[in-house]
Amino acid sequence: MSTQASQLLSTPLHQKHIDLGGKIVPFAGWSMPVDYGSILNEAKAVRNDAGVFDVSHMARFVFRGADIAEKLDHALGGCITDQPIGMARYTMLLQDDAGILDDLLTYRIADDEFMLVVNAANRERDWELLTERLSGIECSDLTEDGGGILALQGPESLSVMRKLSGDANFAPDFLALGEIETEFGTLFFARTGYTGEHGYELFPSAEQIVPLWTALMSLDVAPVGLGSRDILRLEAALPLYGHEIHEKITPFDAKLRFGVRGWKTRDFVGGDALRALPETEGYNVMCNGEVVGTICSGAMSVVLGHPIATAYVPKNIDGDFSIDFRGKPLAANCVALPFVPHRSRD
Repeated sequence: MSTQASQLLSTPLHQKHIDLGGKIVPFAGWSMPVDYGSILNEAKAVRNDAGVFDVSHMARFVFRGADIAEKLDHALGGCITDQPIGMARYTMLLQDDAGILDDLLTYRIADDEFMLVVNAANRERDWELLTERLSGIECSDLTEDGGGILALQGPESLSVMRKLSGDANFAPDFLALGEIETEFGTLFFARTGYTGEHGYELFPSAEQIVPLWTALMSLDVAPVGLGSRDILRLEAALPLYGHEIHEKITPFDAKLRFGVRGWKTRDFVGGDALRALPETEGYNVMCNGEVVGTICSGAMSVVLGHPIATAYVPKNIDGDFSIDFRGKPLAANCVALPFVPHRSRD
C-alpha cells in the first residue's frame, strides 16, 4: 500500500487525535498518532495510572463455520480446539519451515465463531493465507467497518471500566471476553493488552467509537500514541513483529513455546519443521570484544531510567558485554526478562 498521505487509511478517531495535538505519521498504511507531545510522559501515564491507545489500524478478521476450531487449529501454530468460548489466546501464523509470519490473538466468540486480530502491516498477507487455509469457512474482514479497537491499559484501567459500566463488581479474569452495558450501548471487550499492565481492549462499533473515546477523555484517561506503546511492550519484553520475531525466527528461538501449545503431537502448518528443530535492530552485541548477536529493539525505559534492549545471543555466554554503537563500545549488562514485572494478570 502506498504511503502517500492521500492514500493512507485513517481511523474513525483521526480528527480527535489532531484536536488533541497528536503527531500524525504514516504507519503500516495508516495515519496514526505517534505521540501527543511526550512519548515518555505517555508511557509513565500507563505505568502509573491509565492510558488509551487507538489501535483501530490492527486488522480484525471473523471466521464462522461448524468446523472452524479444527481448521484454525491446523492453520495456526497454537492449539485452538481446546480454547474455551469467551476467552482469548495468543498464538502465531507460521510458514512451513516454522518461521513466524505474524503473531496474533484469537478470540472465541462462540463454538463456531472466532475473531482474530493481526498486525496491520501483515493484514493483506495474513488474510490471503488464512482464507486459503480455511477453505469452506465464512470469512469477513471487519478492519474498515467504521468501528475499531481501543486499548485501555494501566493500573487504574479497572476503575475506569467500572465507571464505564456502572458495575462496582466488574472484575473479569485475564484473557476473558465479555460485554458491558454503557450509555452508548452494549460494548464488547477483552481482558487483554500488550503493555504488561492490567488492561482491556475495547471493540466499539462505528456508532460507539467516538462517544467511547470522548467518555474516556472525560474520565481523565491519557491519550497515548504508538511511540510509548513500543516502550511499554519492550519493558515488558513482549515481542514485536519485524524486530524480535519474523520469518527467520521460530517460536522456539523467540521463547514463545506457550504460543504453540501441543506442538509435539498436533497437525498444523509448520509443525513438522518445529518438531525437527533442536530445542534451543541492527547494532552488534559484543562479549569480550567478539560479536555475539545484534540488537532487536531498544528504548529508554521510563521505569528503570536507563536504556534497555533485546537481542539474540548464544546460551550460557559469560563475559564483558557491550554494544557497538557507531564504532563506540557502550557497556551493557545481560539480564533476565522482562525488564519490569508484568501486572497484566493482577
